[in-house]
Amino acid sequence: MSPRFEILRLLEEDASSKLSLVRDNKRGDELRLRRFKTKKPEEIEGLQELFRQLASLQSAHLDRVIDFGADKDGFYTIVAGVLPGETLSTILERGPLSEKEFEAVALQMLDVLDLLHEQSIVHGSLRPDNVRISGGNAADWQVTLHGFGQGFAGRDDSKEEQIRAYRCTAPEQWIDGTTRRRTDVYALGCVLYEALAARPPFDGKVLKELRGKHIGHDLAPLQKLASHVPNWICAWVMHLLAVDPEQRPRKAAAARELFERREAPNLPELPPQSTELPVASNTPPVSLTAQQVSSPVVLPTANPSHATSSTIPIAVGPHVSPTMPRRPTTGPAQRKPFTPPRKPPVTAPAVNKKPFIIVGAAILLLFIAVLTRCSG
Repeated sequence: MSPRFEILRLLEEDASSKLSLVRDNKRGDELRLRRFKTKKPEEIEGLQELFRQLASLQSAHLDRVIDFGADKDGFYTIVAGVLPGETLSTILERGPLSEKEFEAVALQMLDVLDLLHEQSIVHGSLRPDNVRISGGNAADWQVTLHGFGQGFAGRDDSKEEQIRAYRCTAPEQWIDGTTRRRTDVYALGCVLYEALAARPPFDGKVLKELRGKHIGHDLAPLQKLASHVPNWICAWVMHLLAVDPEQRPRKAAAARELFERREAPNLPELPPQSTELPVASNTPPVSLTAQQVSSPVVLPTANPSHATSSTIPIAVGPHVSPTMPRRPTTGPAQRKPFTPPRKPPVTAPAVNKKPFIIVGAAILLLFIAVLTRCSG
């Protein structure tokens, strides 16, 4: 990192990085310098590729990257412009967005995500804290997306801070760490749901409870919480929050097309999915206590050099067993040899003796009668 940047003071710190206010001694500007807490070559290489691509993109809705690279101590750092305005989270503390405010945020977020998705870049950990808004009213609002490379790192290890960091995590990220464009679409749905309801769609006291609600789709219908906007807006946001990634818009451009048509598909009601981890998986079980930067997730594209993501994969943590108990594999049940049932012993049928007694009695009476006549 160039010595032209002079550190003025620490602004904030989380588990993955430190953010400081710096002065550009060459131009005299005040900027932000973020220092990532990693020296792993593969992670630094991933961050380098990510910010190289971000620096090449031109958008008023992207955090402006000015300089990036490893510092003298071997940590990866970036320098970006000072973000104006306040976070969406801070704005929502005063109440939900109006219809016009919502439309301004939604369309600008779709624009910047569309730009990223067309370059095969996935944010991966989108939440209201990473959305900055400046301007006096909805017509003048300017939305800026930031938080690249930070993942799900919280400011501390408290349960409340972890819930805050993970509240927009997609079901597939909880289950096996999968991150793609549809994952960003889901996270955007969480952000916009919170923008209209002034509360997250999913909440819990501990991360395991939060995870279960995301996977089981345990949330209140937005129509019940945002009666101040048309039903089609609520239905569109709920469509982005589909549990099955294949039921969501495939990327930001597809979501925007539906928004501009003011419609959302009527999807069949799916039964809640199991909140248990699959028994057989090629990926490690999830953890909800990510404490360090990890290599960007690669998207399935033909050009891997343009397939990066800023997400921090979720690693194994104490809330869930690293190895889930498996069902015993005893193989197919052994068949017992067929034994024909034993036949009952053959016995002679019972003889009815009553006719013989009658016949014998009749003969005896006849014999007596004959003797009596002869003697007479």
